Amino acid sequence: MNTFWEFLSARYPNSTTSTRHYWHADSASEQTLSDCNITALSQYGFVAVEGPDSSKFLQGQTTCDWRKIDTEHAALGSYCNIKGRMVMSFIAGMQTSDAVLLRLHADTGDSACATLAKYIVFSKAKIRNATAEYLAIGICGKNARSQLIQNIGIAPTASMTQVTDGKTVLVQLDDSGERFECWTPAAGAIELWTKLSAGATVIDSTHWEALNIAAGLGEICSTTQDTFIPQMLNYHVIGGVSFNKGCYTGQEVVARMQYRGKLKRRLYRAKILRSETVFEHLPGADLFNGDGPQSIGNLVSAVSRGKETELLAVLTEDAVSANDIHFANEPATLEILDLPYAIPSAK
Repeated sequence: MNTFWEFLSARYPNSTTSTRHYWHADSASEQTLSDCNITALSQYGFVAVEGPDSSKFLQGQTTCDWRKIDTEHAALGSYCNIKGRMVMSFIAGMQTSDAVLLRLHADTGDSACATLAKYIVFSKAKIRNATAEYLAIGICGKNARSQLIQNIGIAPTASMTQVTDGKTVLVQLDDSGERFECWTPAAGAIELWTKLSAGATVIDSTHWEALNIAAGLGEICSTTQDTFIPQMLNYHVIGGVSFNKGCYTGQEVVARMQYRGKLKRRLYRAKILRSETVFEHLPGADLFNGDGPQSIGNLVSAVSRGKETELLAVLTEDAVSANDIHFANEPATLEILDLPYAIPSAK
């Protein structure tokens, strides 16, 4: 535990961190979102890539176009294996032209570094798991931008844009300017949190995951690595894949699916009302249709409020049409909800 988490434990004595790495400010209290909210995003970690060849190296390894990523522009992306299956997903930002931060699920940081390190040896760049060096703080609500400007002096102005002072990076995640991630060095996290939280409601980091689910943003964690191609998580729709950037690991499979294949499974948003209040299924858990023994999809992420759980899952279109989707040994079925973006018609 670093100093920042010790600080949070002392300041919020009822706070806990769940087995899924979510931070709960006060597990015993109900939380209502306000005009400005703040949370410590304990589920996230960082991979740092530094050196003059950082962007060039990542251009040949990941799905996003690094010619469009700089100290003003962030991007959603992923790294795939040679079969086109996602090993990690990330939001990419830059502290300087030679210093990249990939914000990803913390439990994928070591494997991501180990995999990419095999190929970086021929580049003028170095890679490391920087999870212990940086913290991700989430700020959301209609007054979030004004809170950032008041306390930091800068804020992005459009979705997937960023601002930086060379150390701290601020990324805007939405079009309306009501959701931001602040990636800050651990050494200054206490001071930054103290400033930002003074005018904000402190909330659990599961609220952040709920906002991801509402936005239709699925991410890779340790239990879903090597499971999905980017199109299954709708990354081709929400800006996580470039089809004109050139070659990268897994590109042949991803491109073939886009131009010649038929996508049989994709990301859906849903909710489920269960008899139990504890939702125990991990991302990657199989889903079934009716009495059929064959898995028709997998859970991507989920957040529960009482007996109701909202989730993202990769499902077959036929199963969704049948409208009888459930987890193993559970009678409760999923209710499919609308995504906030349109899905192109299948070929």
